[in-house]
Order: sequence, then C-alpha cells, then structure tokens
Amino acid sequence: MKQIVMPLAAALLLTACASSGPNKGWTSSPGAQSFAVAHTACQQISYGGQVNYVICMAGRGWTKPKR
Repeated sequence: MKQIVMPLAAALLLTACASSGPNKGWTSSPGAQSFAVAHTACQQISYGGQVNYVICMAGRGWTKPKR
C-alpha cells in the first residue's frame, strides 16, 4: 500500500505545480504577446506598482483572475 501512496502523492504535487503554469494564473486573449515578453516589459515599465503592471499586461493581451 505504501508503495502506491508515495508515487500518487508525488504525482498530485506535480499536478498542482503544473496547474499554476508558467503564466502564473494569467489568461491570454487571442493574439496576446507571449507571457514572458509581456511580463518582462511590464515589470520594467511599471516601476513596481501592481496597478500599472496589471494595466500593462492587459494592454499586451493578458488578464489576471479576480480573487
């Protein structure tokens, strides 16, 4: 039984990590700029402000899920 539990726990953990994905929960619209490019550009021009970052990302085709 323990031989089955450990691989299942590891698979569950990896699935949880994979579900957050490389886009960190952001959703792209059709024609959106790649997440990596948009993220880097918006970090540089937002001066650390969360609101400016979200607006910048939206302008590049990405929306942040509401929490």
